[in-house]
Amino acid sequence: MYQLLRALDYSHSQGIMHRDVKPQNIMFDSDSGRLRLIDWGLADFYMPNQVYNVRVASRYYKGPELLVDDSKYHYALDVWSAGCTLAELVFKMDPFFEGEDNNDQLIKIAKVLGTDDLLEYMRKYNLTLNTYF
Repeated sequence: MYQLLRALDYSHSQGIMHRDVKPQNIMFDSDSGRLRLIDWGLADFYMPNQVYNVRVASRYYKGPELLVDDSKYHYALDVWSAGCTLAELVFKMDPFFEGEDNNDQLIKIAKVLGTDDLLEYMRKYNLTLNTYF
């Protein structure tokens, strides 16, 4: 995890969001002990207040901001995905949040983390929840 966070730190320091951090995009060479973060096909440069496509990242690793259609996300998206990967390792659950679709994914997250922070985020950024919820 330390090496993954270092890779993200470097990427973010260069202004790049990976936007698809997940175990399948992490390679580890046990001989050298080195980690590689691969598949940069969804990566993009971060520009404050720019609108980005929310159809990035794999469902089980999507940050809540994507699930509520907040198109002005930032580097935290990659940190969320790294956290999901860490949770899988710690709790031996693959994946940790396993929603059947994007709506169910947000429900799975809320069941573990609660709704207070999500609702505060929605108010702060003037977002509305889908009528499904």
